[in-house]
Amino acid sequence: MTGRVDEVVRRAAATPGRWHYWRGRLHIVVKAVLASVLAWLAARYLMGHRQPYFAPLAALLGVYPTVARSLRESLAYAAGFLVGALLAIPVGMTVGPNPAGIAVVVAVALLVSSWHGFGDQAPQVPFTALFALLVGGHEVMSYVVPRLGDVGVGLAVGLAVNTLVFPPLHIGRADAAVRDLKEQLACALEELASLTRPPGAGDAEDGWTRWGERERRLRHSHHGAYRACEQGRDSLRANPRVKLRRRRADGHGAWRSLRLMDTLDHTATYVRSIADALREASRTDPDGALLDARFRDGYARQLDMLAGLVRSLPDGSGDDAAEARGLQQWLEQPYRGAGTDAPGLWDPRKELLRLSGLLLDNVCTPPT
Repeated sequence: MTGRVDEVVRRAAATPGRWHYWRGRLHIVVKAVLASVLAWLAARYLMGHRQPYFAPLAALLGVYPTVARSLRESLAYAAGFLVGALLAIPVGMTVGPNPAGIAVVVAVALLVSSWHGFGDQAPQVPFTALFALLVGGHEVMSYVVPRLGDVGVGLAVGLAVNTLVFPPLHIGRADAAVRDLKEQLACALEELASLTRPPGAGDAEDGWTRWGERERRLRHSHHGAYRACEQGRDSLRANPRVKLRRRRADGHGAWRSLRLMDTLDHTATYVRSIADALREASRTDPDGALLDARFRDGYARQLDMLAGLVRSLPDGSGDDAAEARGLQQWLEQPYRGAGTDAPGLWDPRKELLRLSGLLLDNVCTPPT
């Protein structure tokens, strides 16, 4: 029954993310159609080109999910097109569109396109060079010059449309992904608490089997939130909408989800480390000689408190944090005096308390 409830909650949490995804895709489709049509009209009627097919093609490169990426890809495409055209001109004028000319153009263009600066647009160099040679032939110069104009118009129109027509700002998707990660982390801590409580449910094989499924969901949520925040970070660059979102974005281009993601990233590491320590303790101390019922009960309560603190991020609760610190100090008290270390032996209690202390400091420190 608990598994079904968890699945319903997980799907409900993922719904906003799917909505933001499809809304973003719809925006891109609308802008791509608009940019392609406007670029063709501009090249056809303003520049007088009869067949400006490169204009709508280049316009599509100005419509990426973020303004910054659109600018990067547009510049790389323009550079690749220009280099390819420059390679085709001398070959077309001297050798012509024959097997020898094709071999020279393709070989040189592939070598030049190996430069990392072209990025994903590297194939544009050999494509443009070969296309210009085969279509332009010995008159490749007269063919290439109008095409350069088409490319310039297309890139300019694509960038203008992507920047001015609801420029993408992927904050909502990142917010939804971070909320889902918070919930997954809190549920993971509660799962570990249930595995820790007396009489040692963590010793049961089915308990760690359930944790394996929980850990897979946590890993998937962590990866999704990281990607969403990276895309959100990129969408803030060169975006005019940032100034209109002062309530969520500050002058440095950061917002709450980005700052909170750093905290959650460390939290996920500590949660996995606590799970590993508990699993190792259940293997090496099956009788509970070290992790006695008193320690288990107190540590399980601490994990539940940490789950609540994670859910309350980034605002937090001062009273809950103070209570968690008090319990942490009470749990650590027996291991602070001289002679509490057993030389050469790993004490799972001290390791677990060290990890919970680090996690507590992490969630109680406001993200900067």
